[in-house]
Amino acid sequence: MTATSQKCDLEPINLHDTDQFAEIQRQRVICGWHYSEQTLQEWKAKQQDGLKSLFWIILPNSTNSNNPIRAGHISLDAYCDPPELDLARADKSVLAISAFFILPEYRAYGLGRRAMSLVEELAIREPYGSINCRSIALTALSKRHIYEEGPEWRGMWERIGLSVPSFSIQEWYEKIGYVSWKEEPLYEEKTLDGGVVTLWEAFMKKML
Repeated sequence: MTATSQKCDLEPINLHDTDQFAEIQRQRVICGWHYSEQTLQEWKAKQQDGLKSLFWIILPNSTNSNNPIRAGHISLDAYCDPPELDLARADKSVLAISAFFILPEYRAYGLGRRAMSLVEELAIREPYGSINCRSIALTALSKRHIYEEGPEWRGMWERIGLSVPSFSIQEWYEKIGYVSWKEEPLYEEKTLDGGVVTLWEAFMKKML
């Protein structure tokens, strides 16, 4: 892969297309969450209602220009579950990024920043966004799980059988202009001994 591959584009995902549905499910399985048939059918319904926009993160294919590489995907949503007006609003004045994934083999090429930049542009354009969009919001795993000691923070990774990540996703978003306004416990993960650890998420936004 050459440096030019970093110049990715976004292409709308059509969940009514059998092949695209299968590919998004494959990528979600690799991601590790939100991959069930029921969830993806709910995403399709949200697309039809104009509340969810899904995009492939596309790279040019040097061997077949008519078949670009789907290196990942990203969403831009006018809803969240449970509802949180500071994360997403149906009038699209606030939009949320709730699904953002790049396949492991394409993560070393700076695609993340480019994809975020492109989706921020779409947030203020019809039909995916709105000229009235004021901000984009998201949640990211708290950096406390990287830096703070204790079984519920940095120590949780060993408890669930994983290595401590090499970087904080919260800090990654901070570097591209996102600011945290609160943190809350949102998810639970089972430990190797049958217990449960709670994952804290930072609520972040960027003004447009």
